[in-house]
Amino acid sequence: MTLGEAKDKVYMLLDEHSAGGEVEHDADIELKMTRFFDMAQKQLSNVKKIIRTRRFTVVSGRSEYSMPSDFRDVYRVWMNDKPATSRFRWKGGKLLVPERYAGNEILVEYVANPATIDADADDDYEFEIAGDAAECMPYFVAAQQLLPDLVMDYGGMLQMYQMAVGMLDTSQPGENTRISQTFYGG
Repeated sequence: MTLGEAKDKVYMLLDEHSAGGEVEHDADIELKMTRFFDMAQKQLSNVKKIIRTRRFTVVSGRSEYSMPSDFRDVYRVWMNDKPATSRFRWKGGKLLVPERYAGNEILVEYVANPATIDADADDDYEFEIAGDAAECMPYFVAAQQLLPDLVMDYGGMLQMYQMAVGMLDTSQPGENTRISQTFYGG
């Protein structure tokens, strides 16, 4: 989902459309919207993790391998396409690999933090979280827009957001038992 598509959904939730169906842009709403989406994406990335990878070959004479700046936590580590988490240690966001593994290929699957969405981000900005999680964000943003409104109650939007978040499939790759039972008869 793009930022522009998400903004349009917020305007629809806030009933900011004219009788002809055109979006009526409100300057106050527009000024806060991108920051609210940034907050929502960061919050949702704690619920539905963003999994990324870093691949490298172990080099002789080197034992520490830094992770990317968006690294939050390790998910899985593979060496030559086989699980390898028990062979290595972590120290301050760096993977420590014994030199005896020189020449082996390492794949680190890690949980990533989404980048901050700049206040002046273009409407074609693509959210980093999964599509189903992105669908929750307009409810969060609409609730935040209504929070200071003394006439409109933000509670309904916040409840819709919480309900949508509660229905997210938060299993990670390789953990979804429904799929394994279907294909493997478990």
